[in-house]
Amino acid sequence: MTHSNLQIPGYLVHGPIGQGGMASVYLATQESLNRKVAIKVLRNGHDTQFNERFINEAHFIASLNNPHIITIHDISTLANGDYYIAMEYLDGGDLSENREQFREPAAILRLIRQIAQGLAVVHAKGIIHRDVKPANILIRKDGSAVLTDFGIAKDVDNDSDLTMAGHSLGSPSYSSPEQAQGQPLDITTDIYGLGVILLELLLGYNPFKGNTHTSTAINHIQQALPALPAEYAYLQPLLDRMLAKRPGERFQSCEELVEAIDPLLDPTASTMRPATARPLPSRLPGKMPRFLLPVLGVVAAVTVVFALTYESETEREINRLLEQAEQGLEEGRLVAPEQDNARYYYRQVLLLEQDNSEAHEGLARVTQMQVQGYVARGAEALERGDLTKPRDKNALHYYRAALALEEDNPQAMAGIDQLAAEYSRRARTHLLEGDLDRAHRDTNTGLGIQPDNAELLALRTEIDAKMPAAKKLIRDVFGKIRKTIDGDS
Repeated sequence: MTHSNLQIPGYLVHGPIGQGGMASVYLATQESLNRKVAIKVLRNGHDTQFNERFINEAHFIASLNNPHIITIHDISTLANGDYYIAMEYLDGGDLSENREQFREPAAILRLIRQIAQGLAVVHAKGIIHRDVKPANILIRKDGSAVLTDFGIAKDVDNDSDLTMAGHSLGSPSYSSPEQAQGQPLDITTDIYGLGVILLELLLGYNPFKGNTHTSTAINHIQQALPALPAEYAYLQPLLDRMLAKRPGERFQSCEELVEAIDPLLDPTASTMRPATARPLPSRLPGKMPRFLLPVLGVVAAVTVVFALTYESETEREINRLLEQAEQGLEEGRLVAPEQDNARYYYRQVLLLEQDNSEAHEGLARVTQMQVQGYVARGAEALERGDLTKPRDKNALHYYRAALALEEDNPQAMAGIDQLAAEYSRRARTHLLEGDLDRAHRDTNTGLGIQPDNAELLALRTEIDAKMPAAKKLIRDVFGKIRKTIDGDS
């Protein structure tokens, strides 16, 4: 049956207004109350798993009571057995269609606060939304925001989900790093998605969005959070916590997030402002003959001009070196060729002036650009599948090089996590296929990358338990011999 001529007892169906991966949405009038409603009708309704997911969504939303969560009016079935949900109809469009309303920071923060309040109710029920994005935020006529579409929501403590093969789990542009990697999720994944929306509204674009789903996912995992424009700098700490790469470093609840937003919306709250310069005295202290004032004025002017224009030989050399260093940065000559690179010139400046702030800042920029380069090459190697080979041109090499320069770099650490997770996935697959040798090899490779990885350690224990005693003895003896040979060589 098609839904082109949809008929539902008690409703006058006007026509389709939307379509998703699982369902179609129609505008209708509920005749008993003469109110407009949106009716979401499940497609492929004979699939038991689809039905379960659809009804779970309806029952869950109906159990919530919050002005920032869509309201469910009715749950039932069509004559052919297809399920439908009648819900609150909002004709204001979604967030992506209403961006002009949210150009000022205060309006944006109020929007984020409202959705956080709705999510707090969702999370209190032990559910993660998993698809917080502009298309799932509807706007009422009064400008208030409403969260909708819980089609891929899941229990916090339930590792299984009802996501069907072929359907994406969340939207890549707003997915958290752990979601992009298929790792276990907690409620902070929704806070991350909300943080991406905040960043996008402030900047006018989504800096994580790449040309492909894969590149977008890698950007969430590895790309550093861009700095906000100066006028929004006071919001940087809020964004830093919402968009932390590691879940444990984010706000741990939406209530905590709301508490952090409230002072930013309070016009009476104290904010950090640049110190006001002390006004110059209106007149010279003491008494002075009037005829000397013009003379002193000329002398002072000449003195100031001389002070501003005089430059010693050392200062000229420092300025020359700083210019060469900046040119090296612009041309990508960070540490090579020898004696003609940015790092070399900044170090030469420090030999002449040990506390030169431009040189110290420049060296820090060189290191940061090196780290960013290694992380970017690591991401490219990861996408190519060059995980640990070829030598010096693989993802592991690049991430470790980045960490050698900045030991707590979040993008490189996330890359290491992703490598370990990939070898864990491979080992688990081989184990399920009964190939113990390959499972053991991938487990050891993963542990070589991340020795304290709990999942890999558990896999090694499981593999050892399943491996025949004779085979394990040969493997262990061979391993010891190879270590001895490697040590001797």
